[in-house]
Amino acid sequence: MALSSKSKQKTSVTYSPIAEMDEGNLSRAGSLNGRSHIGSGKRNGMISPSRQVAMSDMKTTGLGSKQASLYLSRTASLVRTGRDSGPGTPNKDGSSVRDSDTNSVSKKTSVSSFEREFTFTGYDIMADTEPVKQPKESEDEKKERENVQCYISSCKQYGINPVNYIARHINDKHIVMKSHPIGPQGARALCVALVNNKFVEKLDLEDNDIGTEGAVYIAEMLQENDTITEVRISENMIGSRGAYAFTELLKEGKFLHTLDISGSGLEDSDSKFVADMIEFNSRLKVLNVSHNRLSSEGAFDIGRAIAINDTLQELDLSWNHIRGRGALAVAVGVQKNVGLKVLNLGWNGFAKEGAMCLGRALEENRTLLTLDISNNRIGMDGIGGFLKGLQQNDGLTELKIGQNPFSPEVALTILRAIEESDKCVIRLLDLSDIVVRSDFLEKWDEIKRKREIPLRIMFGAVVRSTDAPAKDPNALDWRDPVVRMFKYMQDQGYRVIDLLKRLDKDRSFSVDRQEFKLGLMAENIPLTEAQLDEVIDRLDTDGDGEVDLGELLKGEKDFRRKMHLRMRKMLRQTKPAGDSVAQKLLKIELL
Repeated sequence: MALSSKSKQKTSVTYSPIAEMDEGNLSRAGSLNGRSHIGSGKRNGMISPSRQVAMSDMKTTGLGSKQASLYLSRTASLVRTGRDSGPGTPNKDGSSVRDSDTNSVSKKTSVSSFEREFTFTGYDIMADTEPVKQPKESEDEKKERENVQCYISSCKQYGINPVNYIARHINDKHIVMKSHPIGPQGARALCVALVNNKFVEKLDLEDNDIGTEGAVYIAEMLQENDTITEVRISENMIGSRGAYAFTELLKEGKFLHTLDISGSGLEDSDSKFVADMIEFNSRLKVLNVSHNRLSSEGAFDIGRAIAINDTLQELDLSWNHIRGRGALAVAVGVQKNVGLKVLNLGWNGFAKEGAMCLGRALEENRTLLTLDISNNRIGMDGIGGFLKGLQQNDGLTELKIGQNPFSPEVALTILRAIEESDKCVIRLLDLSDIVVRSDFLEKWDEIKRKREIPLRIMFGAVVRSTDAPAKDPNALDWRDPVVRMFKYMQDQGYRVIDLLKRLDKDRSFSVDRQEFKLGLMAENIPLTEAQLDEVIDRLDTDGDGEVDLGELLKGEKDFRRKMHLRMRKMLRQTKPAGDSVAQKLLKIELL
């Protein structure tokens, strides 16, 4: 059935709650021609002419019917509907405006009013939130932005690509970028951006291939920057020129308290730069020159600088070639130093003489807290003198002495030396890779029960202790302190009467316990204080508390008899045919 015109007109009208609410607003604002009313349109089931005109105007601006309706519902109170331009409204010249002209004027006023109100408020008609105002940039934020821009522009100037990590972290307190081969030019661009940077305090460019040129750029940057106090450029092969640049920097008194130039390819001739860093700087606290090629002659200069400096607290000389004369110089420097707290001498060649000299240094040094002498070829012959000084030291708390050629017996001797000393305050004993027996663990448990200061020990494999095999009464036990004393006298060419004259101060041809101990300690005999007490107890056969000439001669006679039997046994084990070189040497020694 065909619908009537009236029905079609009704079906073409769409109502919505928004439209119904907006009709009331528009009715109060008035119609475009001043004669119609929204309420009448609603009663007739139609949209008011004024709303139709406004929606048609919105469509001409690019809005759909739904958006136009939504806009009118939100801004009805803001849009000026032209009610001030009703019929008979006089113009400025006094004439009235016709009704036909009023509609067109009202239409223009409505559109222009919408545009004006939209432009003035700045609101998005489809949004329910107010626009966010950008905060004002602070002074620190401005400096951070300038630092990033400076780094990027310096990279462009030197023709390199900026490193994203540096650009993101150039304003951090610590810049730590390891194993990124930025090269000398990359270090140069970074230094340009760090000259006026007041945020960075630590710069770590380990293994970045910056070379000598990069080290020089960093030293020049530190001439102007007083904020960076810690620099680590290890494994960069900075060479002699790079070391010299940092030496001159430290001589000028720049506040740099930590410097790591390990793995820099420094030779023995460069040790003078290291010595100057230690000697002429009063602010440097931590210096790491490990993994270089410093040897005996260079270590002699470093030892002299250590003796003078009293502000350096940590020094790492590990993984170099320090031995012989250089090892003795470093030990003497430690003996006179009053500032070092941590000293790492691991993986050098101090051996017997160096260990004994370090023992004498420990007798006087009271500031050293941690000492590392791992893997220094220290054997049984050198550990006695070192332990003698350790027993007199009351400051050392950590001792790292592992990876040396020690037997389980030597490990147990070290533990007993710590137990017998009333001054020793060792808390950590590192015997890494040294095999110990189960009796070592038993002794450790005993010490932990009796000792007030806790003792932590690191060691290698543990083997089960077995009963000692039957010993030949005539065999020499080189661990016996009496045998070691007479062997020492034999090696030094001392006779018994010569030793007694050295020990006997009152010329009575007998020495008491105190004289005996002090005299042998002055001779630097490799025995601990407890071992010296054992020697006196065994030589004092009459029990009067003194050792006289007769008792010394008796002890020496027993030692020589055992030595004679040992030589004869070795001579019988050689080949009987002819006189070999070994047989001739043994015969000469027997005579």
